[in-house]
Amino acid sequence: MINHPLAYTQKFTDSDIEQILSVSYNVLSKTGIAIESEYLQQAMKNVGANLDEGRIKIDSKLVKEALKLVPSEFTLHARNPQRSVHIGGKTMLIAPGYGSAFIADGKGQRREATLNDFEKFAYLACVSNAIDVTGGVLVEPNDVPPQLRPLEMTAALIQNSNKPFMGSVAGKDGAKESIEISKIIFGDIKNKPCILSLININSPLHLDSRMADAMVEYVKQGQPILLTPGIMMGITAPVTIAGALAQAFAEILACVTIIQILNPSNPIIIGIGGFGSDLRTGGPGFGRPENAIGTQLGAEIARTLKIPFRCSAAVTGARKPDCRSGYERMMTALTAFNAGAHFCLQAAGILDCINSMSYEQFIIDTEIWSYIEKIAKPVMINNDTLAQNVIENNKIGLLENDHTVQYMRQELYFPDLVKPENYDQWYKNTSSDIISVADEKAEQIFKNYQPPALDRNTEQELQKYISKRRKDLK
Repeated sequence: MINHPLAYTQKFTDSDIEQILSVSYNVLSKTGIAIESEYLQQAMKNVGANLDEGRIKIDSKLVKEALKLVPSEFTLHARNPQRSVHIGGKTMLIAPGYGSAFIADGKGQRREATLNDFEKFAYLACVSNAIDVTGGVLVEPNDVPPQLRPLEMTAALIQNSNKPFMGSVAGKDGAKESIEISKIIFGDIKNKPCILSLININSPLHLDSRMADAMVEYVKQGQPILLTPGIMMGITAPVTIAGALAQAFAEILACVTIIQILNPSNPIIIGIGGFGSDLRTGGPGFGRPENAIGTQLGAEIARTLKIPFRCSAAVTGARKPDCRSGYERMMTALTAFNAGAHFCLQAAGILDCINSMSYEQFIIDTEIWSYIEKIAKPVMINNDTLAQNVIENNKIGLLENDHTVQYMRQELYFPDLVKPENYDQWYKNTSSDIISVADEKAEQIFKNYQPPALDRNTEQELQKYISKRRKDLK
């Protein structure tokens, strides 16, 4: 958890935000959003929305009434209560990559991800002090049959980490599996936030049946929804920043309204995922300036709406943990901090615009977030820290001074991945490069990791459910 700065970076005026949201409201009332769910179509029709060939057109008055119901803050519970997290307010939470199909090594060579890789990233998320939420689809376990993946991933998240987690959004069945597993762990979960689900809106203006059905199941249980439109400037949305934001918030506000109609005061996080694009290739633009701009401006609009904001931070289009990866990650991470984002997804391990995950990059990213956590800490100002007496009596240096010894560990950050060596030592030590150091640290974690145990009765009930579902699905 990282505390927000005292003052946020601000680019928009109130008038700017008002103009953008005005277009969002107009798009919803005139064009609407396509929803592949007869259940949701009927629910919205019942409250006065217009239904036109599968498109729901929503009046701005209905949207604004729904916005009043959204909590500005909530707690996401973990199976270890001490690791539950507060979402909203003045804190920023970090979660790893989500959705990658490949594993990339330090040289950028890649292979298909497996369930074992998934479990290893859950280990890393659990032990890292920089990571607050274990995540969801840490990688796609390609060695598991598709119909079994939601079950196996949710089980692996629960069994290998005791931090909060994200549930499956593989349609109605995937969501129900996450819900049933959560009931085994938490008991009654109705209106007790313990599963965060990422609902991706297919830009432009489309919510498919898979996402819609999953969203309905979670909202019925009062579980928090993370809404993210698939904005790619010049491809799925206007190429202009203002136009892309207007469309993004039209899509977001449509789903916010639907959720509040189904379950008033249901917790929600809204946000921007990719935002930018590369029109030379027709692909996404993770790690580009537009990525950071989307985070910055999206956070400002979300703050106006009083809803927690999500972003993608510490992201890159680089294929390996190289210099490009470093500068793109730090740019997007610092932007998230200065903008006051509340939840940073894709924030550890991702490469190649989320196509790949890397163990080495994950370790490096935890160091990046530790740097930012240090930057975020307030500076102590008192007679002892001002150290006037130390200044006046310093004749030959302060390395052995009592004041230095007393304060050095809280005032100075000692990098975990930077070895204390001079040039000659570094030059002779070929294992000192950052990728080798990160790889070594990851391997040590895997060698020594002991998953946090469930109590015996809970473990037995969980295994019974998993075994039954495996049999049913096969």
